[in-house]
Amino acid sequence: MNMHGKYTSQVIDMGFEQQLVHKTFYETLVEAGERDVVSALGDMFFTAHRDGADLSSIRFAQGEVYFHRRDYEAAIFKWEQVHHDDLRPWAQKNIADSYYELGRLELAEELYRSIETESETLHAEIILRLFSLYRELGENAKADDMIKRGVTLYPDYPNMTEWARAFFEEQGDWESALELALGEAVRTSARRWADILTGYVEQGHARVMAPARFSRCLALLYETDRVKFERLVQALWNGYRDGDLYFSWLAEWNRLYDELSIGRDYDWKRIPGLLGEAYAGLMKGPYRLKELVEVVPPLVKSWVSLADGPETAVAAAALLAWSEKFPEAFEEEMVNDAAKRLVHAKRQAGEAGVSLFEEIADWAEEQRAGSHFRFRWFVRQLSDSRTHFVLVAGASRHERLAFLRTLVGEAALAAPSAPVLAWRNGGEMEVAKISDDQFTVFSSIDEFQQATGGRGSRFSDDAVIECTAPFSLVPQGIVLLDIGPLGGRASSDHEALVSFSLADSILFLLNGEDPFSSADEQLMLQLRERAPSAPMCVLLPPGDGMVDEEETARIVEEVEAHVRTIVPEANVMVYSPHAPSRKQQQALVGWLEEMRRCVSPVRREEAILTTIRQFIAHLFRQRAEAESRLAELVVWKKEMAAKLSGAIHQLGDLQEEKTAKTAKSFHTVLAEMRGELLTAIPDLLRSMADLVSEESDFSRLHLELNDKANERLRAYLDEEALPKLRRAMEQWIAATEDEFNECQVFLHEMGEGFNAMFGQERLKLECDFRILADWRRDTDRLINGVQVGKVNVFLRRTPSQLLLKGAGKLLGAFAQNKAMLAQKYKQLIQTQDYAEAVEAIIQQLLLPFEWFAKSLERDVTQFFHAPLTALDETLKRLELEIAAQEGELKHMRKNPEAYRDPLVLFGIRLRQCEQLAQAASAAVQLLQDENKPIRSV
Repeated sequence: MNMHGKYTSQVIDMGFEQQLVHKTFYETLVEAGERDVVSALGDMFFTAHRDGADLSSIRFAQGEVYFHRRDYEAAIFKWEQVHHDDLRPWAQKNIADSYYELGRLELAEELYRSIETESETLHAEIILRLFSLYRELGENAKADDMIKRGVTLYPDYPNMTEWARAFFEEQGDWESALELALGEAVRTSARRWADILTGYVEQGHARVMAPARFSRCLALLYETDRVKFERLVQALWNGYRDGDLYFSWLAEWNRLYDELSIGRDYDWKRIPGLLGEAYAGLMKGPYRLKELVEVVPPLVKSWVSLADGPETAVAAAALLAWSEKFPEAFEEEMVNDAAKRLVHAKRQAGEAGVSLFEEIADWAEEQRAGSHFRFRWFVRQLSDSRTHFVLVAGASRHERLAFLRTLVGEAALAAPSAPVLAWRNGGEMEVAKISDDQFTVFSSIDEFQQATGGRGSRFSDDAVIECTAPFSLVPQGIVLLDIGPLGGRASSDHEALVSFSLADSILFLLNGEDPFSSADEQLMLQLRERAPSAPMCVLLPPGDGMVDEEETARIVEEVEAHVRTIVPEANVMVYSPHAPSRKQQQALVGWLEEMRRCVSPVRREEAILTTIRQFIAHLFRQRAEAESRLAELVVWKKEMAAKLSGAIHQLGDLQEEKTAKTAKSFHTVLAEMRGELLTAIPDLLRSMADLVSEESDFSRLHLELNDKANERLRAYLDEEALPKLRRAMEQWIAATEDEFNECQVFLHEMGEGFNAMFGQERLKLECDFRILADWRRDTDRLINGVQVGKVNVFLRRTPSQLLLKGAGKLLGAFAQNKAMLAQKYKQLIQTQDYAEAVEAIIQQLLLPFEWFAKSLERDVTQFFHAPLTALDETLKRLELEIAAQEGELKHMRKNPEAYRDPLVLFGIRLRQCEQLAQAASAAVQLLQDENKPIRSV
């Protein structure tokens, strides 16, 4: 068994202790080339024993020989007899080695740990042996502890750090591997360990290690090997990027930059690029401004200091942009130096403004801040070098449109009230309506005007109307632009004025009645201030004084001289805005053709940046307005919820009122019918006395009277009571219907009121009138179905009736008694109490209606169910909306930096682009000045 396993020993110096390490001490006792070492040592042993000398060294050597011959038991026996102080610890270690080879690892461990020695070599060897033993036992925690102790105590001992490195790598213990490599790189200054360390970092094993742990190593490499320093910096940068410790690394880099005074005394190949990438990543990443303020200012300082080539301009512009926002973070000397570097640095061509705008617009969409079609259209137009925008200015909007009719015809009047109008020469007629929220295209002016409400329709302040058609007098690539509020009374922050940045040149229309009035002069000064480099052509309407060409030329010259005090290179031409001559049109078209070739990339880039600045300001305003609108909306919805809740309670009260009133009126009908029956039926029954006479058959009279009474009752009910009850029910239903109609009118008014407040039809409060039809059907069925059974009126077993029945049978044959009996019968019929019979009849007639009355509350509830449900559901939806919007408002107010910080950073990046654009513009101007011919004096 090889105790070293896969860990092989390296070549080392063969001193005395190394002989003990490798068990070659015996070679010092025998002659070189001795073939029978065992016999030679045996002879030496007997000689020494005979002489009484110390046998420890010979026994030690014999143990080595037996060990090499794998006779471990013999070796152990020999080493156990070694008592010499110097050799005894080594003998114990060798005995442990033997037990190790015999596989008795626990005994070997015990022996290794029992050895006491002052020899560093022996101690280091024991550590390595125990390390190997624990590896053999699979006790990696103990192996880890042992090898780390060895590295701490004896890092220079052969194999110690190499075995440790191999073990850590095998275990995937990259933290320990990194600590080892870091320690050795600093301790030994060995480039090999620096390479190992960098390799670990490049493999991504250092992402969770505190960046400060690398400081000493980086400082050492900066002094000794800058190639390796730069490589390690790059590895660390890439490793920490996008991780939790990235800002710690940036802070550590900034500290190292200052502490080491890193400068341009070395040709850095990688670090400037890393700084630029880091800056771009920080500016585009999901970081809060308060985090960036801590690391970005020192970062851009080092970037400016180390950057070279075109990157210098970008770095300098970044520093200047940040210094404007956070002046306290930059020294004046550094800012001045950056400004100088920006002026003299090479610059890369690119479309930084367009890409920045796209980022902002996409971010705004993610924030649900709108699609911003208008700003997208502006930037798209500005990035198209094939188009040239000519702003038509001066005079009144009406006069400008009249002038434009001479170029584009009736298309000039497509939308005379729109804030911004544009006309371009194209293949087919097309009208585009562009605003922040919409981009709609129409195939004709008629279709456009039908959709927008005609020529007099009003447009929002952010509306842009673009007409494309084959305009023969407008050169290809020329776009005519009219901005309604320009020069008027509109405020300077009117949304329409954002489109001014489109203007590549200006066509200034003077007032025919008062050429170059103070208003014209004031507007021209404003235009010159807004667009100092835009070419201008002034159109002078022909006046009464232009009697001939000479006079016309004189007037033109006077006006031109006046105009050029404001716009030095302006042209003036005579042009009739209502009926231009062919010559005038040709001159104007010629000027437009000339302008088509004058598109300045520098001006366009500046215009894009101006548009971006307006866009950012727009987003800030939009956020403030959105928060204000949301707060107002929440308050309004709470008020609406309170009104809905009140309406629900009001309708509930109305339902209770109508339920009680309906039931009361119904019971009144029944009570009246009962009262009538209680009066009419007894009278009807008493009238039966008229049927009694002396000729009556008194033996059967009670039967005949009972039958006749039932006949009269049936006739009374069919002919009087039930028709009257039917009429009463119809009147009750009609009266209730009137009540319900009033309720429906009230609910219609309530619904219309709420819908008017909501601005949409959210409530439809329709009651269920079907219950009236149900009532009509049910009352008809009850009335038609009345079946009053035969009533026992005169056949009851009351004493008086029993007496008359008996008397009639007994005395009926005696004529002299018939008169008396008839009289008694009549008295009995007229004085009889019919309450029981009447109640029986009333019960049969009205009991079904009593049951009907019990369902009235349910029916009235059903009548109001739909409106109440509609109100309740609307209130619940409104409460959900309020809760959601209150949560949104709370988030907006609690976390305003989530929206504000990105816009601030976009603003800094914009300022950086503006710095670059201004430097480019200055360079172009300088070049133009240098190329101008020198005029002779």
